[in-house]
Amino acid sequence: MERPVRQAYLGMISRQVAPVLRGHGFKRSGGTFRRISAAGHAAVIEFQGSRAGGGDFSLFYVNLGVATASWLDWRQERFGGDHRGRPTASDGQWWTRLGAASRHYAEPFGCWVIGSVTDAPDCGVTLGRELTERVMPTFDAWLAHYVQLDEALADGRESDLLVLFAAQPAGSVDGIQNFSRPSHPYVEWMGSRQ
Repeated sequence: MERPVRQAYLGMISRQVAPVLRGHGFKRSGGTFRRISAAGHAAVIEFQGSRAGGGDFSLFYVNLGVATASWLDWRQERFGGDHRGRPTASDGQWWTRLGAASRHYAEPFGCWVIGSVTDAPDCGVTLGRELTERVMPTFDAWLAHYVQLDEALADGRESDLLVLFAAQPAGSVDGIQNFSRPSHPYVEWMGSRQ
């Protein structure tokens, strides 16, 4: 039998977070939400439970990532698997973990926490707001950035890459860029497709 706080966490995702993400075009598969555009570009949100949680609290991470269709094709060709159809946050050209709001921050784990069954609804409201107000604009900005890089590569304009890398979006959610230099193997792979 699931712990009551764990059940509250799962209920929060189903009843509060999932409807918000569906409103932004995401589809759910377990704890992962994906929005894949008609062009094949992906935005991914993963809810990852922490083993450090106990009977009276639930700890979790919110992993975020974006990737263009070409990047996912490159990863699939290079590493195998179904990166195009079922991308993960860490498959992205950009990825990060969403920092927890102060009242839902678990010290020293650096993740989100639901401290009791009654905390879950407030956490769901906070997450919905963070995802709508901060994450969605960040996703859109990073995808636009990587689409520009892909277009330059597809057009054989490798000389534009340094300028484009420098013009990365400023956003309220910091992350890790897996594609941020002209010497990345992806550049050669894109060149081989011309």
